[in-house]
Amino acid sequence: MLSDKNDDLPPAAELFTLKQLSERHPNLLPPTRVRWAARNRHHNGLSIAGALFDSPCGELIAHEPTFLRWFLGLTGRHKPRATNRRIQRGAVV
Repeated sequence: MLSDKNDDLPPAAELFTLKQLSERHPNLLPPTRVRWAARNRHHNGLSIAGALFDSPCGELIAHEPTFLRWFLGLTGRHKPRATNRRIQRGAVV
């Protein structure tokens, strides 16, 4: 009998290493961008989205549909908005 913990795991066909994920979507997800997102996952909302899993060998495994939804800004992305430079300097817009 499986434990309740395994019920939350996505299908194995949707799990990829970060390298495999960037190879599957080379124009959308360059390796440097994927590594940056994974490295900053606790600050940018990627860990809250549930897109990354720790594998037993110590490598991060990405759930492709969840990662792409997060990357495209459809769910859970905490991205700081750019401020208007004139407002930042104290000028009135």
